[in-house]
Amino acid sequence: MIRGNTALRKSLLPRLQLFEWHELAWFPETFRNAITEVLRVLCLRMRVQDVIAPVLERLLEETRTDRVVDLCSGAGGPIVAIQERFAAAGHPIFVLLTDKFPNVAAFRLAEATGGGYIRGLGEAVDAVAVPEYAAGVRTLFNAFHHFPPKGARAILADAYRRRQPIAIFEITERSLFNTASNFVLSFATMLILLPATRARRAAWWWFTYALPLLPAAFGWDAFVSCMRSYTAEEFDRLKKGLEDDSYSWRNGKVLVPGSPIAITYFLGVPQVFDN
Repeated sequence: MIRGNTALRKSLLPRLQLFEWHELAWFPETFRNAITEVLRVLCLRMRVQDVIAPVLERLLEETRTDRVVDLCSGAGGPIVAIQERFAAAGHPIFVLLTDKFPNVAAFRLAEATGGGYIRGLGEAVDAVAVPEYAAGVRTLFNAFHHFPPKGARAILADAYRRRQPIAIFEITERSLFNTASNFVLSFATMLILLPATRARRAAWWWFTYALPLLPAAFGWDAFVSCMRSYTAEEFDRLKKGLEDDSYSWRNGKVLVPGSPIAITYFLGVPQVFDN
């Protein structure tokens, strides 16, 4: 991204709940997998895991758990790289990958390299209805904006009701500059990063370089992601009434090194009592 004019970067647009191609049930699975795979590669290239991992590590320590339930996992996103980082440091965490439209091939690849610490669910899991057996820190990486206010609050309310920690990370923001530039930048990103993806399909190449439908869909989804993003003030309204002496919320931002991009995070933290 280009740094751009400060005033443009701070100017917020009204939030619009538009659609994203890759979340539509009828959208071809192979196209959806191409988009989530490029997103995975983009996150790795930007090394967002390096700035997210310390935030997640503190939450895991504070809530005394070594388990993560990753919601809306896509192709694995940053959580797989974070798990590898923790394992290399001698503190492995157990990760459960879930999605409403599970990318089973990507999940199996993650399992194969996870040393037994990663499991991917092949059945659909809606982030607003997490299975009772899935306990641990719930994570959403660049996915919370997909949900309209009612669904977003339901995600927060379920974590609060069941006293489960939750960590939400968002790389998008609703600034005028980001929203206006994201379509073009993301269109180009698909063209550049497709060769670095895994399990490439012939259809991916054809619909990227011969007939660029995938870059157009990727660009549209990036534009809409910005238009759907929640501000800290809007998050405060979403969580209203969902806190007490034993459950609190906090938020903050971390900068991606070498770029002007800031990742916003929202954390739900249950108090852990000594036995």
